[in-house]
Amino acid sequence: MEDITFNEKTLRYISLFEEITGAKVKDCIDIPEKVIFLVNPGNVEKAIGKRGKNVTKVSNKIDRNVHIIEYSDDPEQLLENIFYSYEVKEVELEEKNGVKHGTVEVAPENKARAIGKKGRNLSIARKIMMRHSDISSVSVA
Repeated sequence: MEDITFNEKTLRYISLFEEITGAKVKDCIDIPEKVIFLVNPGNVEKAIGKRGKNVTKVSNKIDRNVHIIEYSDDPEQLLENIFYSYEVKEVELEEKNGVKHGTVEVAPENKARAIGKKGRNLSIARKIMMRHSDISSVSVA
């Protein structure tokens, strides 16, 4: 598991997000195309707001796309939550050559989107999993 550290910008994002949504943030990952907030279990609806108004408000304030994922202590559930919008069929965790690996099976028509351009979504999922579990490899089936 990686140490989780926040810089001044991510701390500002977390503070603004919690102030607007009332949801508690477990982690904030700032990547070029969006800001990802991992919120405590049960806080997703609060974070999104009615008809997405909270997400829109945060997005407009920080002038960035915002993505919300529900945190879970269970690595299998966390992986499922990361790929939630791609219709997860199954999550399998296994160890290969001393490396813990997670495979997420999604609906076939969503596989390419789940992987993302140049594997972008996979690398984001890997980063989240390495910050919150001992899973260091992720694939989509």
